[in-house]
Amino acid sequence: MSTVVLEQPRLVPSPAASVRQLGVIEAKRYATHPLFVVGALMCAGLSIGLPGPDELDYAVIPAFFLGVLGLVVSARLTRSTDTSAPVLDAAPVPITRRTAALCLACAVPAVTALLIALLHRATLLADPIADFRYGTFGGLDRQVLTLVLPVVYAAGGPLLGVVVGRWLRFPGAPLLTVVALLAWSATLAYLPQSGSSSSALLRLLHVSAPYTAFAFSDGDNVHPITVVTTMPGAPLWFAVWAVALCGLAVCAALWRGASATVRTSVARAGLVLVAVAAIALALAATTGHDVNHETDSSGRTTVVRGDA
Repeated sequence: MSTVVLEQPRLVPSPAASVRQLGVIEAKRYATHPLFVVGALMCAGLSIGLPGPDELDYAVIPAFFLGVLGLVVSARLTRSTDTSAPVLDAAPVPITRRTAALCLACAVPAVTALLIALLHRATLLADPIADFRYGTFGGLDRQVLTLVLPVVYAAGGPLLGVVVGRWLRFPGAPLLTVVALLAWSATLAYLPQSGSSSSALLRLLHVSAPYTAFAFSDGDNVHPITVVTTMPGAPLWFAVWAVALCGLAVCAALWRGASATVRTSVARAGLVLVAVAAIALALAATTGHDVNHETDSSGRTTVVRGDA
């Protein structure tokens, strides 16, 4: 009597399952990267008991320590697969799935930013600041500025880093991208501070940066804040614009090496995101203040006409 051994069929994971599995691996690599660890610690340290440069501009802290530094981290992680490209290309995992997994790993800095922002809010609840420090913004806009935008910035920088890692192959590409990003944001973020804030073009440029400010004050680390100036722009619509930019970064990263079928889907999603981004940008520039508003320590608000 002979024995027949039946071979068990190999279970091939679905595309979604394989992306999740790879995403967990990439997330672990991201979370243990030294630059991310240092950035997260610095971000947390500057968020405890400190209302940021101005409370309404607190998002600059996670934007830099988790967003900008995260761009370098994700670009390096993306490029690190180049040394093992022959092995990876021979494996039954398309480059599109590996890219999607890298994009999923950007949830690590996003979640970190949310936890740190909540920690920051808790310290302010324990020791509240004067209400005038929020300028003319109401409750929803305050939450967008202090909780939503820090998370978006922390995810957006790393997602752009994946794009850089996939498309820019020359040495120093992440550093050059960081310099360009900082120059773009620094030029436009405080544009209404020194120009005619009633200009429609200036308002549009102000909210078109990947990072922008919505307020500035007359105080610093030595002098107390007595006046907060609320600049033009609608934070909620700016957040939609920033999220759309994150989505477009994912599309740009997935396009590299994708099959024709995948590129068709990515192109459709990209067109939708472009439309959303354009509408959100227009609303961000037109539905907020059209001029600067100064709020003093007594709570009185003054409309600033002409040059801000």
